[in-house]
Amino acid sequence: MSVGSGNWTLKGYSVNDTVGDRIVNVVPLLMIALYEREEHTMKSISRRTFLSGTGGLIVSGGVSEILLSGCAPAVNTGAKKVLKAWVFSSGRYKWHVKSWKLYQQRKNPDFVIDWTLLPYQQMHDMVLITSQAGSGGPDIADIEISAFSRFIKGDVIFVDLTPRLQQAGVLDDFYGPSALAPWSWQGKVYGLGSQLNTCFLAYRWDLLEKAGVKTPFITWDDFAEQAKRYHQNTGQYLIDFPYNDWTSWWVMALQQDSGFFGPDSKLTFTSAQGLNTLQYQKQAIDSWSVLRPLGQSYNTALSTGAIACVMGPPWNFGSQVEQVAANTSGKWHVQPLPRWTPHSSPTATWGGTGTTTLKTSHYPDEAIDFILFEHTTPDALYFDFAARQIWPAYKPALLDPRLNEPLAFFDHQRVGNLIRTLSPEINKWYTSPFWSETTDAFVRKAVTPCLLQGNAPEAALLAAQHEVNRIVSLETA
Repeated sequence: MSVGSGNWTLKGYSVNDTVGDRIVNVVPLLMIALYEREEHTMKSISRRTFLSGTGGLIVSGGVSEILLSGCAPAVNTGAKKVLKAWVFSSGRYKWHVKSWKLYQQRKNPDFVIDWTLLPYQQMHDMVLITSQAGSGGPDIADIEISAFSRFIKGDVIFVDLTPRLQQAGVLDDFYGPSALAPWSWQGKVYGLGSQLNTCFLAYRWDLLEKAGVKTPFITWDDFAEQAKRYHQNTGQYLIDFPYNDWTSWWVMALQQDSGFFGPDSKLTFTSAQGLNTLQYQKQAIDSWSVLRPLGQSYNTALSTGAIACVMGPPWNFGSQVEQVAANTSGKWHVQPLPRWTPHSSPTATWGGTGTTTLKTSHYPDEAIDFILFEHTTPDALYFDFAARQIWPAYKPALLDPRLNEPLAFFDHQRVGNLIRTLSPEINKWYTSPFWSETTDAFVRKAVTPCLLQGNAPEAALLAAQHEVNRIVSLETA
């Protein structure tokens, strides 16, 4: 690390210390240095250990001197309070900044927010470390859905947003499975998600029409019959059920009101619905071949038409399909997910990032006020739709007619109308402090052995259940 009066560089990260519109946030870089130095041995770090590694370090940054100590005050420029916000996604960073400018215009707050974009892993690690240290961390932090479980083992480090949501009268104005459930624990909401991750099925209408495949697909049994026909007629694949990922199983299981956990946080993936899902995927591989051709990447398969259907939420299409298969624009149609039964859901939810306030924040009221503003203000939410085609999880914002314009990529279909229709049917689901461990074990012991190696679905699920129980026992011993 070099410290001077110009640019600071730290193992690939750089900031400029010139006084200007953006206040330099040096603390995250110092903490990353500590993290990278200790990473090979550090499983966890105590407050005393963290402070002993940084407590005597004073850095002059051209804006102010920052002393990282036990109760270090927040960075202050004099006139206004300064809140620190950490994010890991460049797309969300841009949305936050635009929302913040709108907040300033409409509310003229007595504080400013210093936004810092950090790498995914380091950001989540440093949120945990600084919360344990008691200082040095952000007031606001984006937490990705799969990482949330790390922060609810023991004392939750986030501020409970439930009272403020109730006070504002907006708690019921969100689609809970996308906006609340991923960042909720034991009846309390600790983060807000902005993305309405309603899942649907997209298919290459041009290829299916040429192959004589009938659409839309009404049930998964119907889908299986059409997939056989498509493979026989073309030698290609209607869909891919990956053997190294849990998400396709999750989407199809959630349709049946199943998933990884129940309301008591007990494992539920060995349920009849969970077994039914894995059996269907294995039969698909055995009977009508859904795996992509060997040696061909998933992106290539999409671009060349080797795979003709994709299921998932809007971000999956905006950030992947439309980018890697731009040559297929206008050749896709969308429909609800095929149903398992007449009463099962035609959709699910998958993925997302929630915005939180830390209990160590010096200004939690200000942080929460901004978070609620950007998640309940249609104009702010539209910024993200315009940039990334992200439909908002706040129900009133979906009434914006701009969210239902025809989309060229999907042959000028009004995808927004489908999303509004499907979203109320997303089934409720539950997380756990051991979500990450469970999904990892599920892939290793159930999905891969079953879909790649041919193991029986029931035995594979039981093996995964045993593995999760073993891991939890070790971690809680």
